[in-house]
Amino acid sequence: MKDNIPKKNTRQWIKNEKLIAKNPVLRSARDIAEGFKPSSGITTGGNDQAYKDGWDRIFGKKKKGEDNE
Repeated sequence: MKDNIPKKNTRQWIKNEKLIAKNPVLRSARDIAEGFKPSSGITTGGNDQAYKDGWDRIFGKKKKGEDNE
């Protein structure tokens, strides 16, 4: 039985990857098949002390006179 998997970087492969990228269920299935842990697709920056110290500078305070600690 012949596999019906397109070779990497062919037109059909690129078309399939675009479709997979739009659908979280397909993306998760592809990641599992390739040996990766499926993710939500949402990435965030580190939550280190420098990020916490710069929070007010980046986003500002929500209300006047409010302390963001």
